Amino acid sequence: MEHSNYSSALDEWTRIAGPENVITSPPQLLAAETGTFATGHRIPAIVRPANREAVQECLRIANRWGVPVYPISSGRNWGYGSRMPAMDGCVLLDLGRMDRIVDFNEELGYVTLEPGVTQAQLLAFLQSRGSRLWMDSTGASPHCSLIGNAVERGFGHTPYGDHFAHTCDLEIVLPGGDVIETGFGRYPDAKASPVYRWGVGPFLDGLFSQSNYGVVTRLTLWLMPEPEYFQAYYFKCATQDGLGALIDALRPLRMNGTIRSSSHIANDYKVVAALEQYPWREMNGQTPLVRRRCSGCATRSASEHGTGRVRYGTRAQVKDRAGCCGRRSPARRSTCNFWMTASWRWRRGLPESMSG
Repeated sequence: MEHSNYSSALDEWTRIAGPENVITSPPQLLAAETGTFATGHRIPAIVRPANREAVQECLRIANRWGVPVYPISSGRNWGYGSRMPAMDGCVLLDLGRMDRIVDFNEELGYVTLEPGVTQAQLLAFLQSRGSRLWMDSTGASPHCSLIGNAVERGFGHTPYGDHFAHTCDLEIVLPGGDVIETGFGRYPDAKASPVYRWGVGPFLDGLFSQSNYGVVTRLTLWLMPEPEYFQAYYFKCATQDGLGALIDALRPLRMNGTIRSSSHIANDYKVVAALEQYPWREMNGQTPLVRRRCSGCATRSASEHGTGRVRYGTRAQVKDRAGCCGRRSPARRSTCNFWMTASWRWRRGLPESMSG
């Protein structure tokens, strides 16, 4: 890629987004280029459009000058990658400024939003209205984008845990700058577009999940009515040999509806990641994680943050379950599995022995 192409594109992006929203500062670019895994990809610039029309123009400019772009919503969809582009030399198209909640319906249980709307923002929105609807959250940051997680087919912890399966009415900017809307959204004033996925003809939504066929600039997310009863439970499978029998025992409960939520399996690395962020201080800024340098991570997390941050038991239990101290052999680490799941039931109509 010729440097003149980047310069020409940056000049045009600056006219669209404003100079404060075209970032070329080396410290800010270095932060964007840093992940918890080994990477050497360079990011020449970050562009932050304010609305769909600006996204259209940004993509037209990228096409005109042959500059690759990599869209992100918030860059905090941890567990599904990072804001690091998949190839070297991509300009980040940061959609974080597009943070409007466009529509909300308590009766029908949906919210329509833009890519910059985060889990924390939607939670505050629902709480401020005294809503009886729940959003399903992922285990990433409170500042994770709801759209970013959904289009990566992220999962959560309730019966609505398959996030992409509970979306519809996508607005997408195609690489050439054209806009399409999926489902009934393509028809003016269609009343069913936020509640009915299919529309008429082929179902297009899946083309834009885990893909680079377009930039999703709006979608409708379905919200779950608050249940009458909820119980979460956690338990440990200490050996790899026991995992198959455990899944066999849980399968009929999932199939007959006793367990209605998503079920989660995690090894020791996953549990450590749930307890705290990457140990930058202990690693002296080094990535990726080196086992011999991470001694005592879970214990320190319990000590610094108190029992409110430790959901899985005492500090000793956390240390045992997380296995982060580097004393276990690779074989032992791979067999330390931790199962997390949740049960959702409604008291009404259940046998007395099942209500609790």
